[in-house]
Amino acid sequence: MGSWVGPLFRRVYVANVQTTPWLYEFFYAMLWRHRWFATAAKSTLAAWAGRRLATEVERFDPDLILSTYPLGSAGLSWLRRHRLLPVPVGAWVSDFAPHPFWLYRDLDATFVMHPAALPAAELAEPGIAARATVPTVERRYYPGDPQLERPELGLPADRFVVLVTCGAYAFGAVTEAVDALLAAAGPIQVVVACGRNERLRAALRARGLPAERLLPLGWVADTAPLVRAADLVVTNAGGATSLEALATGRPVVMFRPIAAHGAANAALMGLSGLSETCSTAAQLTALVSARAAAGGSGGAESTAVKEYLDGHDAALDLPALAASAPPAPPPAIASGQIRPVRRAWPLRPPDSFFLHVQTRSITQQVGAVITAEPEPGAAPLTADVLVERIAAALPVLTTLRRRVVPRGGWLRPGWVVDPAIRVADHVHEVVAADDAEQAAALDRFWSEPVSLRRPPWQLLVVRRAGDSGSAGCTLAFKMHHAIGDGLSLIGTLDRILETPGRRTPRRRGAPSPRSRTLKGMAFQASRVVRGMWELGTNAGAPRHPLNRELTANRRGVVTVPLPTEQVRAAARRHRARSSEVLLGVLAEALHRAGVADGAAPDRLRTMLPVAMASASGARTAGNQTGVVSVDLPVGPMTVTERIQRIRGDLHRRMDLGEPHAAAFVMRALGMFPAPVHAWMSQRVYNSQFFNMIASYIPGPLQQRRIAGHRLTAVYPVVALAEGVPLGIGIMRYAGVTGVCVLYDESLRGIAGPLATALRSAFADALAQGR
Repeated sequence: MGSWVGPLFRRVYVANVQTTPWLYEFFYAMLWRHRWFATAAKSTLAAWAGRRLATEVERFDPDLILSTYPLGSAGLSWLRRHRLLPVPVGAWVSDFAPHPFWLYRDLDATFVMHPAALPAAELAEPGIAARATVPTVERRYYPGDPQLERPELGLPADRFVVLVTCGAYAFGAVTEAVDALLAAAGPIQVVVACGRNERLRAALRARGLPAERLLPLGWVADTAPLVRAADLVVTNAGGATSLEALATGRPVVMFRPIAAHGAANAALMGLSGLSETCSTAAQLTALVSARAAAGGSGGAESTAVKEYLDGHDAALDLPALAASAPPAPPPAIASGQIRPVRRAWPLRPPDSFFLHVQTRSITQQVGAVITAEPEPGAAPLTADVLVERIAAALPVLTTLRRRVVPRGGWLRPGWVVDPAIRVADHVHEVVAADDAEQAAALDRFWSEPVSLRRPPWQLLVVRRAGDSGSAGCTLAFKMHHAIGDGLSLIGTLDRILETPGRRTPRRRGAPSPRSRTLKGMAFQASRVVRGMWELGTNAGAPRHPLNRELTANRRGVVTVPLPTEQVRAAARRHRARSSEVLLGVLAEALHRAGVADGAAPDRLRTMLPVAMASASGARTAGNQTGVVSVDLPVGPMTVTERIQRIRGDLHRRMDLGEPHAAAFVMRALGMFPAPVHAWMSQRVYNSQFFNMIASYIPGPLQQRRIAGHRLTAVYPVVALAEGVPLGIGIMRYAGVTGVCVLYDESLRGIAGPLATALRSAFADALAQGR
């Protein structure tokens, strides 16, 4: 929302409550009395918050969203209306009495703190999906015996302890409450949690009363033991403090509630039998004197609190929210055409880029070829088994339910989540008699484009004829590049696969405010400028006979496994990274396969995607990579010379900021209307700027499993481009580094020799080095 939002809102809130409570009360009353005012105010804030939340939602890629703040609820409501936010969205109302700013009917569930709050929620927002719950506080707030907590806190066991706590700022009639409590009859100790209000604490300490009568405290990090140690809790707002007290089973008294929401909370809590309200000091003195004389018994109020806490299991709230179905998007097809959905979530510019550069003969799809071996006693890995596994993961894996749609006019394309997806339509099985049939099945799979009339992904299972489960199988998975890049692909597969003992990767949100300093932004800007200069002065690729017009959707794949430990050993010998060694091996293999024969240039400009620092390893969608170009030397020289040349060229371009400049260009192109964006994308993504594509993905080191089968190797498949018939994907996974060659049908004659040359070139690279 911006680093200034939090401090500003807190300052406005404190000023309203302390200085102009009448203005706060007026605004609150206007929200209830005039629906047009509430609608206008909520809509304005929702549009502002929603646009800023969109970036965070896109970056985090959530399965479920729960708001705990009215501004967040407003923004999520806007995203649901204007972007068809596809995941379950709920709001947790931390005030006992909900007010209109908390309530939005577009959310799937709004949790209020008591059944008595449901009519108020319906009145403020007709049609809202409101549900009653109990105080959803931290686990440390639980009922307990006050006498067990007091020794640790240094509180006397023989006194009636009254805790006065009025939130972090301790504003309101706190000193009046203290005076009234000190006037009460009986052995009473008044403990005041002053929070961050040091002025209040100093004033109370200046009274000079002994601690057994008056104990002013500063900021208390963990108030749960303090609340449990009290016989009575006095507060004035009915927000989080009251909910924490109720969760511990402590009686609550509201004294002179603060304006607006504080008064409403007190009224509803009193109506529910969970608290008493004292409007005057005399009332508070009399009530506490009576309670102290009765030995702390809360009577009917304590019974109501116990029934309230025992009447609902809050652990069921989130599963119920997760099971809710977001609104369905419009049907995919109308009159034979893909129907525009104006409210669809816009594709990010780097994602829509790959829709724009797709042609009839070149489908922009990425994926992987995966080999699997059964563990002892495992049943065959069939399409039916995988359909069941994927169907179980779909509720929390929106990537596989995303359908790309036009938004109409000059708007970028968008995506919606298809609620009616049939997994069986995306998973197919082929039985191959031998290696030749398996290779033909994989070639057909990569030749066929994924359909954009449904979520654009497919999975193929290739099993051997007569396999009863003892032989391994091969899986091929692909999805449209507009849905995500190689890292998104790995993240998607990882959500389906099994890894015993593996913890779910933590998703990262936005960078911390410290990374957004002027110095940091200046450094980023200078890096982009240097990279732009490099791109502008050294952009063209050499004209090479390798580049040609591609055959319409006729592709082939060849896979080459390399031992990861040997790859690392070669990297140590050459004092280079594994990726640099493998690019050198690739250049040597291209030389041996005859790519540079005759008058062909002795270098191949290769486009190499680079993961940006902001990319999260747990993401399952989106293209968040930059691009660096590197010249692969394919003329006569040793493998060591190739590796060192590539290493120097790559480091120079990375230091100049070429990946950041390329990422900036991808984002900047998206600022133009969709037709212009498409035209410019097609002009820069072709053989004029690069001769081939290569990608290196540092995949997971721990082996994955699915349905009793170990995945032994993963070979990433990259997408080709206009005039670029060759793409190389490399991925380090567990003990195998998989190399996959995707080629156009016109290069079938060199595919086999290139695979053979890769093996021999790697052997030489392992033997050479300094």
